Amino acid sequence: MKDKFEAEEVVENVMLQLWEDRLKFEKVDDVKSYIYKMVKSGSLGALKEQQKKVNIEDTVSDNILEFDFNILEEEVYAVLITALDSLPEKCKEVFELSCLEGMKYKDIALQLNISINTVKSQRSRAIELLKTKLTNYPELLFFLFFLKI
Repeated sequence: MKDKFEAEEVVENVMLQLWEDRLKFEKVDDVKSYIYKMVKSGSLGALKEQQKKVNIEDTVSDNILEFDFNILEEEVYAVLITALDSLPEKCKEVFELSCLEGMKYKDIALQLNISINTVKSQRSRAIELLKTKLTNYPELLFFLFFLKI
């Protein structure tokens, strides 16, 4: 078992079962082998239960992510476009090149014929303006948080 807590729980369950069935335990010839088999059986049972839980959690989380993506795409996409369109022209241009197209500051500066510091300040300004416009949309603010880095 990978989780120490679960392994301890299996051993505790075996000890409890031994105590409850202590009268049957007197008839066992090889005590050590019997306990090992009980622990092995308990561990396999716990792993099977854990696998069931993981599969259910994966299915549920996949459905939630798909659902959230559809909501973002349908309801928030228009808000994002509106917020981007409301940015000053240079801010919008720098933001799109940097954050949406993934260009480096140096390449943006060369393309727009501005300094690298101007690219940095325009990008930062765009993110701050978008934060104020998107305060009611936490999923987009979460996205902007990672852009700041």
